[in-house]
Amino acid sequence: MLKRLSYSLSENSPGWPGNPTVQVTPHSLISEGKTTNEYRLSLFNHFGSHMDGPKHFNDHGPRLGELPLKQFVYERPLLLDIPKSYEELVTADDLRHCHRELKSADLLMIRSGFSEKRHSDPQGYSERGPGVSSKAALHLIQNYPNLKAIAVDWISLASYAHLEDGILAHQHLLGNFRADYMCIIEDLNFAGLDNNKLLQVWSVPLFVDGIDSAPVTVLAELKS
Repeated sequence: MLKRLSYSLSENSPGWPGNPTVQVTPHSLISEGKTTNEYRLSLFNHFGSHMDGPKHFNDHGPRLGELPLKQFVYERPLLLDIPKSYEELVTADDLRHCHRELKSADLLMIRSGFSEKRHSDPQGYSERGPGVSSKAALHLIQNYPNLKAIAVDWISLASYAHLEDGILAHQHLLGNFRADYMCIIEDLNFAGLDNNKLLQVWSVPLFVDGIDSAPVTVLAELKS
């Protein structure tokens, strides 16, 4: 069974404060006498469910389209429940109790429960989300070389309330201070997902030449 973990792009979805979102403009409509339905998209590459490539914070790092395809396939995904609310940070201590599981995982999925605010409080979801602390990011990149990516169920790895620390967290994971890196997948929906049924996860970005990061479609294969 397959389950989609990424959101559909929508003009009504919350985005990072001050950033562009998406605009959908009809180009050709059958209802207006045209032969086809066609649309023009104006899309910010860090809006909605998306993946940060190393080039996002590390100008010497690769763009998503330059990564090997195996970077987007996860055969040992791990879903951790770490409840967080407005402006709270995931700490290194939150992760240490799962050391054995993290050692073998190739994708870390953090379920904070904050995804519920995407619908009930979109402004709070946008402006007051949780984050992953820089010390937690450093802990991950130093200790778990099998991890290809980290995925979260809120708007950004960085909490807007702790912006400088969030920038440092991105830099730790995206290879600013070392040769290795892990990608970051933001704004996903893990509601109802059972870690015991997870088999594989695929994260397929929109491949556009020249950009650092891109919107992404994330699918999980689950045991029946």
